[in-house]
This record gives sequence, structure tokens and C-alpha cells, in this order.
Amino acid sequence: MRRLLASLLILAAGLGARPAAAAGFDEFQIFDGRIGEPGAVDFNLHYNLGRRGRLDSPREAGAPRNGMLLTPEIGFPTAPWHEIAVFLPVAREFTGDIYGGGFKVRNTFVSPGAADRPFAYGLDVELRHQSARFSEADWAVTLRPIIDLRTGRWQLILNPAVEMPLGRGGAIFAPAVRGVRQVSDIVWLGLEHYMDFGRFDRPEAPRGQAHQLFVTTDVKLTNRFALHVGLGHGLTHASDRWAGKVILSVDF
Repeated sequence: MRRLLASLLILAAGLGARPAAAAGFDEFQIFDGRIGEPGAVDFNLHYNLGRRGRLDSPREAGAPRNGMLLTPEIGFPTAPWHEIAVFLPVAREFTGDIYGGGFKVRNTFVSPGAADRPFAYGLDVELRHQSARFSEADWAVTLRPIIDLRTGRWQLILNPAVEMPLGRGGAIFAPAVRGVRQVSDIVWLGLEHYMDFGRFDRPEAPRGQAHQLFVTTDVKLTNRFALHVGLGHGLTHASDRWAGKVILSVDF
């Protein structure tokens, strides 16, 4: 197990040594219907990186453009059905330039007791403020429905998200889907597909859409620590050719 984790981390680090392209995504994460216990603190450290895509994205949004993105996430469950989380992304270009990515505040509303339900649902409401390096508009709101289906060792999660820039442009349809299979008591294997179809009133042609497919591994290291590692490949010319991600989760 230790050799497997070390190999995945070395592979992700190797990708980070190459330039990254502008992408339609600055975060590769799919949300299920589970949150922590009220009064607890959830800490996640996101590390995203990639390799230059076939062509530049027609939408000049997303980060990092030529480097890696590090995002601390701090979540505070306030009730069995609600959690608030703050995201503080920081990007580093391979030229050495380091710049802040603004902030995101996310409110998650879910059906209580989702971990014990075969069907759970919820809604993320996200407000973000980011510079032009990250987003077409300084301010934006994302509405992200959560549909969480489970049977035995299988899980299917749908996030049909709608992004709404404030004061600029129209609403964007950016859904994501994740399928997971539990292969042991502490290991899960999955596939994730992130999509960006462009604006509802002016959808992109297939060549201009962003589609990123990830193979992922989740490992429960201890009762408090978990690791999520993914390697993604772009399916269209508007996507990054390769992308990697690592998420370290800690429960306090």
C-alpha cells in the first residue's frame, strides 16, 4: 500500500514539472451528500496541476495557467443538514510568479443521515470572488445540486452545476459525475467526468466544450486522515491534455 501511494504521488509530482494550460476548471472535486458532525472541523488541502492542452480554451477562465494550484479548504458543520466552508486558493506559475486566487464561501445543504441512505440529495450554494486569472467575472455564484446513489459497494454521484457570473456573461452549465467502487475496507476506485458546455444561451460546439476524465483512488489512512489521488485526461481540444490532483482530508 505504501509503495502504491508513493508511486501515485511521484506521478503527480512529475506532471507538475511541465507547463499547464488555461482550463475551464480551477477545482476538480465532486460533492456527495455527506457532511461532518456538528461542532467538528473538516480540513482539506487541494493540490491541482496539469500539462498544456492541445489548444487554448475558448473561455480564458481557470487556473493555474502555467503552474499549480494549492487550495486550503476549512469546513464547519453547523447542523446535521448544513455545512459552511471557506476556500483560499493560491497559484504558482512555473516562472516563479505566486498570486492569490481570491476566496470561495460554500454553503452545503444535505439530507440528514446521508451516510446510511441508499439515496441522498443536497444543494451547494457557492459565492466566489476571484481575479481575471481565474474567472471571467470578479464575482460569481454557483448552484450545485447533489444526487447521491448507493448500493452495496457502488456509489454514483451527480453534480449538475450552474455557474452564474455576476454582472458579466450568462449562466454556464458545468455538470460533473463520479462513479465509485469500494475494493477493500480502506480503498475506493473511481471515475470522474467534469464537463463545461458553455453558456445556456450560447452553448459551445463540441470542439469548444471542456471534458476532463479522471481515474481516482481514495484511501482511508486512519480514522482522521484520508487521501484522494486522481489522474485526468482531456477528451476535447478545449481541455487540458493531462491533469493531476491530490486532496488530503483531516477531521478534527
